[in-house]
Amino acid sequence: MAHLLLLAVVAALLLAGFLLFRYGNIPRQHIIVTLSVLMAWCFSFLIVFTIPLDVTNTLYRQCLQENNDMGTSMASEDFNNSKIEITSETNSHCQAPWGMIPDDVFPNLWRIIYWSSQFLTWLIMPLMQSYLKAGDFTIKGKLKSALVENAIYYSSYLFICGVLLIYIAAKGVSLDWQKLKAIASSASNTWGLFLLVLLLA
Repeated sequence: MAHLLLLAVVAALLLAGFLLFRYGNIPRQHIIVTLSVLMAWCFSFLIVFTIPLDVTNTLYRQCLQENNDMGTSMASEDFNNSKIEITSETNSHCQAPWGMIPDDVFPNLWRIIYWSSQFLTWLIMPLMQSYLKAGDFTIKGKLKSALVENAIYYSSYLFICGVLLIYIAAKGVSLDWQKLKAIASSASNTWGLFLLVLLLA
C-alpha cells in the first residue's frame, strides 16, 4: 500500500533533477554542488508531495479512534480450553486511503527530511556560498576563507544561544536533550521566517 509514497519520492527526485538540468549548468558545476542542490530541491518537493498522504492517513486513524475501531483487531479468549478469535469488522464510516502507510513510516520520514534540511541549510549551503564568494585563487585558500567566515558567523549565534540557555537555566527550567532540540528547531524556524519576511518587504 506504500506505492503512493514511493511514487511521491520518485516524482520529487525526477522534478528536482529536471529543474536542476533545466536551470543549472551541470557540466561546469562540481559534483558536490550538484548533489547538494539536488538533495535540497528533492526534499522541498517531497514535503509538498508527502503532506497529502500524511494528512489522509492521519484522518483515517482519527476516524478509527473516534469510532472505537482499530481495523481488523484480533481478540482471543479461552473458552472450554479452546481458542476463539473475535474479529471486529471495519467501520463503514472509515474508508482507508489508497496510500495507507504503516504508523512508523511518516515520523521517520519527517525526521530524515527535517534534519537533512537543517544540515543543508545551516552548514553545507552557507559553506558553499562563502567558498564561491571567497577571493582566494586556490581551493585550499577558498576553503579556509569559507571556514573562517562561517566560524565567525556561527560563533555569534552560539554566543547568543549560550546567553539564552543560561537565562533559561537561571529561571529554574530543566533542560534535557528533547527540550534543547525543540529550542534549536524553534529558533531556526523563527530565524527562517524572519528572513523570509525581511526579504519579502
